[in-house]
Amino acid sequence: MLSPISSRSAIPRRGRGRWAAFALGTLVALGTSAASQAAEPVRPELTPKLQGLLQKEMIQIEQAMQEIYSAMLQGRHAVVAEKGQSIHDSFILEQSLTDEDRQDLKAAVPQELLQMDAYLHELSASLAEAGQAQDTARQVEVYGRMTETCVACHSAYVTDRFEGLQDADIPTGWGMAPSTQDNDSEG
Repeated sequence: MLSPISSRSAIPRRGRGRWAAFALGTLVALGTSAASQAAEPVRPELTPKLQGLLQKEMIQIEQAMQEIYSAMLQGRHAVVAEKGQSIHDSFILEQSLTDEDRQDLKAAVPQELLQMDAYLHELSASLAEAGQAQDTARQVEVYGRMTETCVACHSAYVTDRFEGLQDADIPTGWGMAPSTQDNDSEG
């Protein structure tokens, strides 16, 4: 659990609003991701095996995100690098799925969800690199984008589990790689 900020907080008064927004976004995102438009929940369309694999991956990501958050606050760059890499390596499409499982997954979920998932894992590799480089500012930036991606995906595709995100007003572009956003604006 996070401790409440005391009145002796090291955060300057003028920076508390940004910190509070970041902390709130982090807490909301630990188990979320989204798109700007509401979509149907995808879980009912998944096979039981795929549901189990996705749930396992999401739990691993949530735990790693919590550990990363603490590590960033404490300047433990090696932990940020390790956990960022572990998120990258948990990519469901890289797991030992059969060809049939891959076909089932691609048939059950929209392409946008797969793009968001790929982008999250791309970001996690960038986070691992920022950890290795001991670049705290980059770690915080990438972590924030990962959080946005989780919130965007969950608000679009997992509202059956995260009802509080059902009517969320998610900014356009959250959860999508910049190159994907450029392609969307051209069409």
